[in-house]
This record gives sequence, structure tokens and C-alpha cells, in this order.
Amino acid sequence: MVFTSLIFFSLRSKLLVLVLSSSLISIAITTILFLNFENISIFKLEENIIGIGIVLMIGISITTVILSKRLSDPITRLNDAANKVSKGNFDVKTNITTHDEIGQLSKTFDEMAKNLLDAKMIIKHNEDVIKQQEGILLKFTKHTQNDCVGVIDMKDSTKISAQLSDDDVTKLYEIFLNFMAKVVLKYNGQVIKTIGDALLFRFANIDPNDSKQMKNVLECCLDMIESHNSLKKKLLAENMPELNYKISVTYGSVSVAQSSTSIVNDIFGPTVNQCFKINSNCPVNSMIIGDNMHEFLKDFQGYKFEELSNDEMKQKYGYTIFKVRRK
Repeated sequence: MVFTSLIFFSLRSKLLVLVLSSSLISIAITTILFLNFENISIFKLEENIIGIGIVLMIGISITTVILSKRLSDPITRLNDAANKVSKGNFDVKTNITTHDEIGQLSKTFDEMAKNLLDAKMIIKHNEDVIKQQEGILLKFTKHTQNDCVGVIDMKDSTKISAQLSDDDVTKLYEIFLNFMAKVVLKYNGQVIKTIGDALLFRFANIDPNDSKQMKNVLECCLDMIESHNSLKKKLLAENMPELNYKISVTYGSVSVAQSSTSIVNDIFGPTVNQCFKINSNCPVNSMIIGDNMHEFLKDFQGYKFEELSNDEMKQKYGYTIFKVRRK
């Protein structure tokens, strides 16, 4: 009972109790023996006095050792926990519940160990993410193919969005991008991703000498242009403003990034870059193609190809662009 109650004292008080207890026990025993010395027959022999003294010393020593152990045990456990942490094992707890300075220190130590363990888990998670990204980058350089790449971009989207609420902007983008994505899918194209107010799509592994495949790409883009009135009606029905847009298409080699987190591959490379760059030169609600694609389409019947002169683009990038429409 006495030992258990010690947990509610400070370390300084415990040390004081230990010293005073030993002293008081010694004084009490000595006083009792002194007052009753002549009445106790056991003290009549000198040998008995020496034996009793030894027993008392042993008894007091045992009591002192027990009290000392009660004080030193928490320190020993704290030291063991500190050694484990120093070796990288942060999943430790001292489980010291005393209400003294050692108890407070142990509580702080346990919190520190928990924070270190949490930080270690975060670091490990970040390392796993980095490794995953490195794996994606390695795959990016291994897979290339020839695609027809297309970009459809809203005209004056920033100006229009500035006049709408956030919810209406989201709704506007959703209607426009989903509308065009359905057209792409109708012609067996693949939607890659949305980039701001633009939609990137492709027709994968196209044989440019296959007139049926190339015509399918043209018809998809022209269908988008000719669907302008249908889109306008859909937007008006939702109290949304009218939208105009521009479509650009190029043909060439692309690098494919295969992601383990998505079933849709991303594409990169000069063909994709060219498609975005020439889009800015496209007339409103029209379609343009790059010169590499024009070489395979120029003899197609039923379509008119009009070169759009842009000396700056020719000098800077070496591109020639053509507007495409039906005859």
C-alpha cells in the first residue's frame, strides 16, 4: 500500500521519503530497544545484541533496496525505450504512469516516438509514390506509335467564364466537353484528357495510307463543326451562353505513357505539341490540319483544303497549316 501510493509523489519527494523512512525506522527501533533494554532477556548476552544488530541492518537494507528499485525501474524502462528509438524502432511505449517528473518525461517520450513513427510512415509513402512515378517515366520512353491527334478548344472561354458563377462555369465545361467526347467515341476515337477548356483525343495506330481510316478522322472532326447548332440548343436549354470552338488535327509519332492507376494512356511528343500550337491559328468553328497530315489527305474527293499562310509559324516552327471543309 505504501509502495503503491508512492506513484503520486514527485521524484524529489520520493527520494526524501526513502531517506526519512530509513532514518525513522532506525530511530524507532533504537528507541524501543533502548527504553526496554533491561526488560528484554535476549539482550543479556553480548552475542545476541550483535546478532540483532545485524538482522536490523539487513532488514533496513532490504527495505532501502525495495524502495530504490521502485524509483529506478521507470528510469530503466525509459532508458530501454530510448535505446530502441536510437536503433530506428519507433513503435515503442514506456507505459510509465507515475505522477512525477519521470512520468511526465515518459509521456513526452511516448508522444515523440509516436510522431517519429508517423513521420516514418509518411516518408515511406512518399518514397513509394516516387518509385511509382519513376516506373511511369520509364514506360513513357518505351512505347511509341503513329496516331492522328486532335485538340478541340473553346474560343474566348476566359471572357465567358468571368461572367458566370463557379457552378455555372463547371456546368458549361461539363456540357461542352461531354458533348464533344461523345462525338469522338461515335467514330471510335479515344478521349485522352481534358486540359483546361480543351479536349485532347486521338485515333491510335492509324495507317495513313488507309483512306477509310483517314476519312473517319476527317468525318469525326467535321461532325463536331457541323454539330455547333445542336450544341447551341443544348446550352440554351440549360441557360448557358453560346460557345464557339476550334479544332486542330496532326499525324505522326507519339510516345505513350502507360499508367498503372488509369486504363487510359497519356500521349506526348512533337505531334501532340504541334497540334496544340497550330490550334491558335484555327478560324472559329473550323478545322485545320498540319502539313504532315495534309500529304495523305490532299487527294481526297469531297473535301477542300485551303492553306492558311502564317509566315511567323513557318519561320519559327516550319509548319504549314490547312483549313478543311466540305466542297
